[in-house]
Amino acid sequence: MEALNKANTSFALDFFKHECQEDDNENILFSPFSISSALATVYLGAKGNTADQMAKVSLRRTEIGKSGNIHAGFKALNLEINQPTKNYQLRSVNHLYGEKSLPFNVSLALQEYLQLAKKYYNAEPQSVDFVGAANEIRREINSRVENQTEGKIKSLLPPGSIDSLTRLVLVNALYFKGNWATKFDAEETRQRPFRINTHTTKPVPMMHLTDKFNWTYVESVQTDVLELPYVNNDLSMFILLPRDITGLQKLINELTFEKLSAWTSPELMEEMKMEVYLPRFTVEEKYDLKSTLSKMGMEDAFTEGQADFSGMSENADLFLSQVFHKCYVEVNEEGTEAAAASSASLASRSLGATVFFVADHPFLFIIRHNKTKCVLFFGRFCSP
Repeated sequence: MEALNKANTSFALDFFKHECQEDDNENILFSPFSISSALATVYLGAKGNTADQMAKVSLRRTEIGKSGNIHAGFKALNLEINQPTKNYQLRSVNHLYGEKSLPFNVSLALQEYLQLAKKYYNAEPQSVDFVGAANEIRREINSRVENQTEGKIKSLLPPGSIDSLTRLVLVNALYFKGNWATKFDAEETRQRPFRINTHTTKPVPMMHLTDKFNWTYVESVQTDVLELPYVNNDLSMFILLPRDITGLQKLINELTFEKLSAWTSPELMEEMKMEVYLPRFTVEEKYDLKSTLSKMGMEDAFTEGQADFSGMSENADLFLSQVFHKCYVEVNEEGTEAAAASSASLASRSLGATVFFVADHPFLFIIRHNKTKCVLFFGRFCSP
């Protein structure tokens, strides 16, 4: 599971950096765990060069190596993360829709795919009529996703996103709701300026809390790292806040799996009395992953005539038309409602001192399942 976690987090960082290149002034939010497990469902039916590209881009097969079956790893990870609990709610939506005129279940090999998809991911491709009823199918998919995410993920598929030429569509979303172990007092929330850049500010409701939290200062990137645990410490939000208002890009450039793991490790962090100021914010982002995944090297899966999904259908025309992903995160006084080798130096301090953590300028945040170290959500907040 450790190798799979490394693969998922490495994919998250690569995906994030590609999105940063598209626009460095917008919020970013996605679920690397959700995207990776969804793509793994498709990878199960991929063959040849298509499978090789998918493994390299989203599954980091070279990192997973011979540590075991990828799909068994995902099953174990899903079971661990989705254990029934009263401490948080987590709803994962992962559906694959294929044009009904294409044969999905006519051979023993394809029956094996269906059995394995159900065994490892509790999923199977659903045959729908894209040719004759694309818009109706789009509305049905949107309604299903909305119901499964407590109404938070609406209109995942926009009008025109699928049509009569659509062959295979993967839809993916993740809903999360959790309460802070120590809640912010809503009466202490005040309007304060958020410094978007050196010239522009915007008022935001700034929450305030003084308590003991795990914290560290990474001197090499001049960044404070704060852990805000959820009830029972099953999950945590980590906030990476550069001290310089313009320091976010330097932090992003330095991010690697090894560094992120080190900076958020219990061994490096220290429990300190903290005075925390954090914006109350909502981020909702939607992605058609086709463009980014293609740029990352996963081209064949989306290309008619080159895609090889012969482990899923004997029809050679089958290719992945679109991959839609949407995430929703709301951070408030109660908690979060959501729907997707390096060294570090500690800052010198005197015993009993209070550390001020004022998130009034752009920062990164991740929501992590602590037992498995799996990153459920990865985000950048820079535009209130």
